[in-house]
Amino acid sequence: MKRRYFKLLLWVTAMAALMVNSFTQDRLNRQRADLNLTRMAPLENAPPILAFTTVALGGFRGIIVNFLWIRANQLQLEGKYFETLTLGDWITKLQPTFAPVWTYHAWNMAYNISRTFQDPAERWNWVKAGYELLRDDGIRYNPTHADMYRELAWIYYDKIGRFGEEEHFAYKRFFGMDMARFFPNGRPPIELFLNPQTEGQREAVRVLKEQYKLDPEWIKYIDEQWGPLDWRLPETHAIYWADLGRKRAKEGDQLVLHRALWQSMQLAFQRGRIVVNPVDGEVHFSPNIDIIPKVSATYEEIQKLMPEKKEYVGRGHKNFLSDAIYNLYLHNRPADAAKWYEYLRKRYPEADWVELSLDDYVNQRITDEVDGGKVFKIKAIVEGFIEKYYMYRAIGEDEQAEGHSHVAKLIYDKYQDKLVPGQLDSQALPPFRDMQVAKLTEALSGKGSYSPELSERLRLRFGLSKDWKKELNLLAEEKVKPGTPVEKK
Repeated sequence: MKRRYFKLLLWVTAMAALMVNSFTQDRLNRQRADLNLTRMAPLENAPPILAFTTVALGGFRGIIVNFLWIRANQLQLEGKYFETLTLGDWITKLQPTFAPVWTYHAWNMAYNISRTFQDPAERWNWVKAGYELLRDDGIRYNPTHADMYRELAWIYYDKIGRFGEEEHFAYKRFFGMDMARFFPNGRPPIELFLNPQTEGQREAVRVLKEQYKLDPEWIKYIDEQWGPLDWRLPETHAIYWADLGRKRAKEGDQLVLHRALWQSMQLAFQRGRIVVNPVDGEVHFSPNIDIIPKVSATYEEIQKLMPEKKEYVGRGHKNFLSDAIYNLYLHNRPADAAKWYEYLRKRYPEADWVELSLDDYVNQRITDEVDGGKVFKIKAIVEGFIEKYYMYRAIGEDEQAEGHSHVAKLIYDKYQDKLVPGQLDSQALPPFRDMQVAKLTEALSGKGSYSPELSERLRLRFGLSKDWKKELNLLAEEKVKPGTPVEKK
């Protein structure tokens, strides 16, 4: 009899518990969704194994994931990266909406596993696998999480774009060759992307969208908003994903995306233009001075978005503007340099050099490089600018050539002017004309980075004959006017 009443009591208790649960379940589900503890809606277009693990395992996923994380950390400490890679793959299948799983896994492949190999191509495969994991899958299942976009932009910017690792040139080459399929000269063929006419063009756009996850409309927006950019460079893609994250992200810290955009724009200015030697195909990175207004705008925007960092960002802005003015000088654009110098003086009037003229300001920067330098150091600096002058002439970069020639003379004069009479013999530089002739002789002789073909291009550009040594001797002896030889355009 007692057993019967006991069973009845248990039954009534169970029914009461179910009724209470029915009243609280909706509230609990809303709280779990707000805290991103679970995915209430099914994953779209998920592979079968992922759909199974996210639905069928239910609450057991958390227990399994905890064990896998502990084991993965142990393997990481032991240097067993491949085993860690496998466990990471399992964890992403068990928790596809947990952003740290994806960011850690991608970082591990790009930064840790890649460094266990010696061959640059093998290293690149792991770096590529890292950013592809985020680009292809991580963002797919976490489209509103800021950390996904920030980590992807960081791999493009830091691992591939910067010069921090010994294999960085190999990474840039592999990445650039891949992107050159769609951006042959670095610029996006927007009309072709938006309105492909042939079957081949339609296939290229399909691959661009489906394999590389690049939207032609967003490419157009990014290039108009922040460009012109070279789309063969990784920092351009860092800008693409950072700004896309700013548009989509609703979870995580969006300030990291503002910072990623700012850093990537700065790098795009510093080395965002590819100059190819027409003779040997060697690639050089040059400042992209055309985006100076856009880079400055990012600093202004970041100062508004991060008022607590206004002074810190302002210091970076001043340094950028200083570099921009100097590079405009080196590109023989004095009018643009003057415009940005005036902007710098008005934006930051508290600086101690605001009363200087533009020429004095550039001279001051040169003085900073010259002061305290011994004669051999100054000579090396001047010769470096002269050498770049001839190199840029040879490859047809005339703006940079004239700018480098002008700065070489400024540095030379600045150093010579500060010498006292007793130093003229021991500390003076050789005559500027002699330094020019010496460097031109080296270039025409094929020394250093000059191939015979490049030397020949330089000779023709300056209108020299095959007997150019005799003509240079006349120039050195000042038997002809300084403007000779006359360059042929």
